[in-house]
Amino acid sequence: MTGKPPPKSPVKERLSWYWKLEVANAALVPAVTVWLCHTMGEGAGWLTWLTFVPTAALLLVGGLYWRGKLHALEGDRAALDRSLRLADHAQKPLLILSLLAAALVGAELLLGLPGVTTTDRWAASIIGALAVLEYVNYYHRQLQHFDNLADFKRLLTGRGLRPAKMAIDLATWRGD
Repeated sequence: MTGKPPPKSPVKERLSWYWKLEVANAALVPAVTVWLCHTMGEGAGWLTWLTFVPTAALLLVGGLYWRGKLHALEGDRAALDRSLRLADHAQKPLLILSLLAAALVGAELLLGLPGVTTTDRWAASIIGALAVLEYVNYYHRQLQHFDNLADFKRLLTGRGLRPAKMAIDLATWRGD
């Protein structure tokens, strides 16, 4: 046995749409946020726009990783290697950008920053938190358990958060 899932495996079927969703979310999350801010009458301010950068980048890196994983399951290991190379190079910059966004949101909540409206504060808080959560979800521990029944059942059993799939593949790719 080659270890390759059959042509119609549930994992392949899931990844065939999941990677597209993550990449689309890199544009949809900012677009929906801007629209919601606009409908609230204040628009998205500079703080919200700043938090879009790490969030969208993490969603892109994650989406490309899942695309690479799908291609690897189909026999094209080079696609996964390319996505892992990107994830490796992006890890430190994405950590810095995520922490910077979180720190600025924290400074706004504690001290107030110039030019930040109430709508901007709320939007930036949500998107900034999403950036940090996405970073942890991809580079450290799998936080997302609601989109896969097996993962959700594992969470409910109290067995803790498993290492993120990308973190495992990165460690192997790096030779850790």
